Amino acid sequence: MRNESTLRSVITIFHANQCDPKKCTGVKTWRKFRQNRLPSINDMRLVKRIPQIPRFSLVLNPLAEDILSYKDHKIFVRSGLTILDCSWNHAEEIFAKQFPNLRRLPFLIAANPTNYGKPTKLTSVEALAAALFVLRDKKTAKEIMSIFKWGNQFLSLNSNLLQDYAKCSNMEELRRKELEYFEDQK
Repeated sequence: MRNESTLRSVITIFHANQCDPKKCTGVKTWRKFRQNRLPSINDMRLVKRIPQIPRFSLVLNPLAEDILSYKDHKIFVRSGLTILDCSWNHAEEIFAKQFPNLRRLPFLIAANPTNYGKPTKLTSVEALAAALFVLRDKKTAKEIMSIFKWGNQFLSLNSNLLQDYAKCSNMEELRRKELEYFEDQK
């Protein structure tokens, strides 16, 4: 039997070309992967058109109803994970697209320089690392965040949240845990 790392599917970054290229965490992460600096990721693709997004992949969308949980791990292995890399100012346009496996992340606090301390205003790389953490691939999440000066701050700031979210087996457990932490945000 093959181990999970050889089964892991593609991570796709949909790059909408809406943000400052110097600050684009999605493109920077993809470049590091292309330079073989992210050894624990088997394959990562950067796409620029919505039809290039793998149809059945887990698509992270902050407007989705369903929360990403470990229960989604089989979809991740089979069909991959897609991050929508766009400006928050244009998010509604991109996030309005429908895919069968839309998921949002549980509430987390941004550590990026633009949105530091704001709940749910994550960069693409923060979303990717958080998703991998929830899917119980902590090693890869840490490796990805090490690319950025503020990356360890994201993991530190959200340490308790990420640990607790990763322990949840399904969406209902995650909803309860999210409410414990962010009842006043709902």
